[in-house]
Amino acid sequence: MSPTTLFLIGAMLVILSLRPTVRRARKTIRETKRAIRELRRRQQALSQKVRSLARESLSQRLTAGQDDIEATALSDKLGELQRRLMELEAEDRRVLVLDERRGLSETGWIICVRRRRDAASPLEPDNVTTLWDDGRYVFYFAADAARAKRKALVRFPEEAGYLIVQVKPHQGDLADPPALNLEKRQSA
Repeated sequence: MSPTTLFLIGAMLVILSLRPTVRRARKTIRETKRAIRELRRRQQALSQKVRSLARESLSQRLTAGQDDIEATALSDKLGELQRRLMELEAEDRRVLVLDERRGLSETGWIICVRRRRDAASPLEPDNVTTLWDDGRYVFYFAADAARAKRKALVRFPEEAGYLIVQVKPHQGDLADPPALNLEKRQSA
């Protein structure tokens, strides 16, 4: 055999022995390329998710800021309503209706009546006495203020310790709440 033949046989043996290694290398290269494509696809999907979450986070921050502003405004309004409620509850706004019959020419009158402290019964509770000190409101129908005062004096005579403080006209009946911000109360 000639040296060239031997060389060719040796080269073929080397090539044949390298063939499984080359196949494994090609297979590894294909799997690596496939893994790289999968990683790029996952990277793209994760990038889209991160962008979506970033947009959502920004939207939530903006919404949270607006919610804080609205919560502050509502809290202020609630505080104002509570303050107003306390003001309204501070004053006894009850009106005793002692006259239900109305003549054609009569209008409604709200009368503030007070009672002297010494006219109170010794068994009367202090809070009831205080209500009389502040004045109570009664409602009568009458043609004018003088007649309304006379009707009130029949029920609350001066001899019994009562004093008519103020007579104020009220249009219609008591279906609408009356404005009782009469003159500031003074002790009798």
